[in-house]
Amino acid sequence: MRVDPRKLQELQSFMEALEPGGGPRSAFFRRAAKGLDRSGGCLVVMDASFNPMTVAHEAMLNRASESCKADEALLMLSHANVDKPVYGASLAQRLAMLDHYAEPYPNVSVVGCSHARFVDKATALRPLYPESTGLHFVVGYDTLLRIFDPRYYSNFQDELAALFHGAHIIAANRDNIDPEALNRLSKGPEFAAYSDKIRFIRLNNAYSRISSTEVRALRKTGAAVGHLVPSRIADAIAALDLYRA
Repeated sequence: MRVDPRKLQELQSFMEALEPGGGPRSAFFRRAAKGLDRSGGCLVVMDASFNPMTVAHEAMLNRASESCKADEALLMLSHANVDKPVYGASLAQRLAMLDHYAEPYPNVSVVGCSHARFVDKATALRPLYPESTGLHFVVGYDTLLRIFDPRYYSNFQDELAALFHGAHIIAANRDNIDPEALNRLSKGPEFAAYSDKIRFIRLNNAYSRISSTEVRALRKTGAAVGHLVPSRIADAIAALDLYRA
């Protein structure tokens, strides 16, 4: 990967234009050459902080795409995050990594989004795709808990209903999940109301334990991280000289 300062400035400007003022907005940075082009198709969406993308993210995306026979996979980077400030790689650098990763895949798009909550992401995405596109957000169990947490809503019932109107959740196991919290969630009335919109996939332990935090920590010590990230992400990390001490 070649680092072009002008390209990084373009990436920075792209993300700055998506500051979360006003209504939810999203925009393509890379549009899949052979993406979804029909009404009623299936779009798998992975929204994460991607600091950086790991092989666990990749495994989740692939498994989710297989499970619903997706027409297109979408990597979404949001300007805002409900729980995390921006640290490590800048938003421009994260977008550069995602763009480099997606380049050889004709059915993978990269989108920027203004807002952090999934109900807002769904609203922002719908104008970009044909009518009746099925949105399938692939998340970890920890994110699934947040989706059903009233703290993140101003009107919990109405906004949850708006999210699941045309959207589905595909949840993958993560090693750091609290089993008791997940058990409480599964018994709640809100979860039961939308259980037909939620699908679970299982990653093996080799993937479920991998985290972006581990990648950053290893890079800080100078250790190799090629086994934890896709090869094109490793190339981008090296080219951008990220996560060094």
